[in-house]
Amino acid sequence: MNLFQTGFVSPDSAAPAGGAGEPRAYSIRSSLTALVMACLVPAIVVSAALVVQDYRMQKDRLYRETLVLARVLTSALDREFAGIESGLRVLASSSDLAAGDLASFHQRATQALKFQMASHYMLVDRAGQQHLNTLLPHGSALPSGSVPSELQRVVETQTPVLTDLYRAGASGQPTLAIGIPVVRGDAVPYALAVGLSADRVGGLLKRQELPDGWIAAVMDGTGTIVARTRDADAFVGQKAAGPIAARVTSEREATLETDTKEGLPVVLSFSRSPVSRWSVMVAAPRALVSAELYRWIAVVVAGAALALGLGLCLASRLAGKIAVSVHGLIAPALALGHGRPVEIAPTWMTEVRAVGDALTQAEARLTHAQHLAHHDGLTGLANRVLFDALLKRQLALAQRYNAHLTVLAIDLNDFKSINDLYGHSTGDRVLNTVADRITRSIRASDVAARIGGDEFAVMLIGADLDSAWTIANKLMANMAQPFPDTLPRASISVGIAVFPESGIDAAELLDSADRALYDAKRSGQLEFDRAT
Repeated sequence: MNLFQTGFVSPDSAAPAGGAGEPRAYSIRSSLTALVMACLVPAIVVSAALVVQDYRMQKDRLYRETLVLARVLTSALDREFAGIESGLRVLASSSDLAAGDLASFHQRATQALKFQMASHYMLVDRAGQQHLNTLLPHGSALPSGSVPSELQRVVETQTPVLTDLYRAGASGQPTLAIGIPVVRGDAVPYALAVGLSADRVGGLLKRQELPDGWIAAVMDGTGTIVARTRDADAFVGQKAAGPIAARVTSEREATLETDTKEGLPVVLSFSRSPVSRWSVMVAAPRALVSAELYRWIAVVVAGAALALGLGLCLASRLAGKIAVSVHGLIAPALALGHGRPVEIAPTWMTEVRAVGDALTQAEARLTHAQHLAHHDGLTGLANRVLFDALLKRQLALAQRYNAHLTVLAIDLNDFKSINDLYGHSTGDRVLNTVADRITRSIRASDVAARIGGDEFAVMLIGADLDSAWTIANKLMANMAQPFPDTLPRASISVGIAVFPESGIDAAELLDSADRALYDAKRSGQLEFDRAT
């Protein structure tokens, strides 16, 4: 048993570093890496900020371009509708219609279609009944119930109207109509309307040159798609996408980021005509700005990766050289913590060499301090602290394996008179001699300690009462021998306590041994008193 190690907490059993209140430890490599990152991060952040700013500028530009184009198309659509209305007014003032000659008027209206983007003309009365439709020969039976209610209101209000999209009874195609009142004196017997197919309105959009990938659409007052530059057959007659339909009916114009009916992410702007209540929508793919963003992000990432790679390479090489020297101190430090000899390898770093010298000095001081902390300074025996620790450890082993353990409490008789008659230096020599004789009277596995003053204790490992009695007699016999250098004779009294009969813990055993010791002193110097 290495008594120097008893009671000393090794680094392996110590609490791990980085507990509450302790700063976190970083390696040299991570510290140099952090330094490289600290130098590069500001530049990367600035570059990223510039990229984001450029992206925002590009997106704002796209917002403006789509909104401006939506306004332009709305104005163009209003002009077309105004031209159609003017043509209607000219046709409504024809002499054939004024004379009630609907056959001649049918022929005149059919000829007029060649000069309009219209698909047909209708003459509708207050009840919504058609009296003429150029889609059918004059005199044919005309469909009923297929005229939008807005045309009936033309007769009542005597004001022009642009209907929402509806399905024409004569053609079965999605159609819209522009109607004006036919005035005869003070009466308005008819509404003259021109029907425009969705394809005709779509042709107006297609005359505008849109950038690649852009989409334009016309929506009526209910948010229904009337014309579209892409996939018109699939979507004409349907409501616009949810967020768009809700906003075109409540806002004059707006720009938003949304998805088209096909699910394409776009930047979309719309503008609503104050005259017709119709809206024109222009959508540009968000990829136009996101692609540029991704390109700049790739440039920034590539540049950052290159700079970071070079910096980390240099930091790694430098950290490796430093780490070799510093890691050379780990083994000596662990050896110091375990109480083993410290060996410092040669190093080229002045700072590491200074730390190695400090570890060597610490080894010497720690060894000395450990010895002083656990041993009696006069006799070299274990002190009370070390004896208690060893006793508790051996009691645990004895309990686990049902083994024997005995404690002897020893006291010098009349030691005070020796100090008084011969002086303290002689008394110290007597104590040293007594300690030496106790050590030579017990086994190497047993533990002897000076508890204080002239009091000693012995822990006999694996010894029962009979064995302890034999060793106690041997001790007393050895003490009866003459002391060298004409020292005064000394005698001892011994108290015996046996585990578990005298106690099951250290305090109980020591108390029992002390009681037995005092009983022995009262009964005579050569008497033993059992504590059981």
